[in-house]
Amino acid sequence: MARNTQNPTADAGTAFSAPLAPQGLKGGAWTFKQFCTACDTPGAKSVQAVLAASNNIGFSLYARQDRRLHRITLNDRFVIFRTIEQALDTLSDVPHLAPEIAIDTTNW
Repeated sequence: MARNTQNPTADAGTAFSAPLAPQGLKGGAWTFKQFCTACDTPGAKSVQAVLAASNNIGFSLYARQDRRLHRITLNDRFVIFRTIEQALDTLSDVPHLAPEIAIDTTNW
């Protein structure tokens, strides 16, 4: 299946404007930098990465902290990974991220 190659790849995955929201309490959107800061803040509640899978565009990134889901953005667009490997490579560099990564397959 051919992927759209017109969008440049960003450091934190490919940024798209298409929404894919997993189920849960909605929190405000975080930039990728805010996501990293939330993970690395001493004494803060744990942050878990949530990947919302879509068969059409890939895996959109959300963060779950204290039962709230925060959409992760980069340059005002959703962060989308084309593959699980791309997501894991990026998330492995996020300090103190919870070791369990959830994948919501509702839209797969």
